[in-house]
Amino acid sequence: MNLVFRAGLGAAVLTACGKADGSIPTQGVTVEAKLPATFGQISNVVELADGRIAFVADRHFVMADLTSGKVDTAGVHSDTLGPNPPVSAYKFPGWVADLAGDTLALVDFAAIRTTLWTERGQPLHALSIPPIGGATPVLFYDHQGFGYKSDYRSLFGSPEPGVAARPADSIPIVRIRLRTGEADTVANLAAPTLGEARFGEQTQQVATIFGPNDLFGSLPDGRVWIARAKENRVDWRAPGGMWIRGDSRKFEQVPVTDADKSRVLDRIRAQAGGRLPDTLPLRWPFAEHKPPFDNAIASPAGDVWLQRSRPLDVTTYVYDVYGPDTRWKRAVALPPDLILAGFGKDGAIYGIAKDGDRRTVARMKEH
Repeated sequence: MNLVFRAGLGAAVLTACGKADGSIPTQGVTVEAKLPATFGQISNVVELADGRIAFVADRHFVMADLTSGKVDTAGVHSDTLGPNPPVSAYKFPGWVADLAGDTLALVDFAAIRTTLWTERGQPLHALSIPPIGGATPVLFYDHQGFGYKSDYRSLFGSPEPGVAARPADSIPIVRIRLRTGEADTVANLAAPTLGEARFGEQTQQVATIFGPNDLFGSLPDGRVWIARAKENRVDWRAPGGMWIRGDSRKFEQVPVTDADKSRVLDRIRAQAGGRLPDTLPLRWPFAEHKPPFDNAIASPAGDVWLQRSRPLDVTTYVYDVYGPDTRWKRAVALPPDLILAGFGKDGAIYGIAKDGDRRTVARMKEH
């Protein structure tokens, strides 16, 4: 599974009547089961070989069984990690990746390291990934021994002293051979649209909020996909390097409202932890319309699901599904307050189900 963040109960069914391109009805899904346990925050979800699932919840590495409802944690959370922490320790895990065989990768956003685990929750060792492309974690892995990340250091360039910085027009996708640390660039993302943010009297160049951003991921066989936001299309790179370019697709533009802007600015103040008091004027660059999609996730089989942008008050997420041949296949609507989080065998779809401030994992199937 590649993005992107989320026994038996009575089944719930949703049949949506929304339209794709104004005329094609969406398909719905059936909720088959939910975990009885709830959490504050949940990451992506990976299905294990025995049908259990693994994810991160509230800064803990979790393995759970949707049939029995049993939930276990692996490893130990610590607020501080020394220079050589044990493999079993983590500070702020935020992503789980499925590697070849019986191996999972747990990505620690705070420690900026990836540790390897068995599907039984036993720690193996930490990956020695060089800081290629900046001090940011590697989220995507294939089963061929490579990790993939975007290098945002090039966004503003590296000018000589006294020379104004010129923003780059693309962001490299770096492929890292995990065994040797060697790296090459396999693709480029379009650079985000920049604008000026103002904090009181201070200004800074930042990415435009709700501006189009390309997204990417990798598959177990080494293929790489890129969802192009400006063109609303999906491109594919074969393991040998050949590209298949998708066709652009029309979409309904969603206006950015004053409520959207207020919500974003409130979140910026909250994340600043009191460093931006309410009396300090904030001005941020906003796009006029939201992009065609604001998230993307791919199944191991190679279908890329693009999460459509939606108005703030809409709680149903609709996904446009593109096949590995780059063509649009269908639109799928999830039940209200449910967001896509992963895939499994036999058509299993995993989502994060939200109920107020609490969340749990649900397993679904298309119908």
